Amino acid sequence: MAKEALRDAKSVESTENKLEAVQEQAPKKGRKDAQESIYSVSELADNAGKLFGTRQECVVTALKAAGKMECTVSDAKKIVSIFLKREVE
Repeated sequence: MAKEALRDAKSVESTENKLEAVQEQAPKKGRKDAQESIYSVSELADNAGKLFGTRQECVVTALKAAGKMECTVSDAKKIVSIFLKREVE
């Protein structure tokens, strides 16, 4: 059980590191980012199929692992994409 918790903590940490790297590489869009709306995790999860092409559970888990309670759609797409592409141990 302790090994599972350690493995989960490492995977969350690596997901966060990958997300930070993507955010650093993304060019600043200036005013567009300021105009983008912020949504709660539940709002994003309710539209998981339309926005991300995946199930609600995946969106909730990805955002929870990234430590997000609310974010923009574009940020959520990046987080969910990284989450879905990560290697299963």
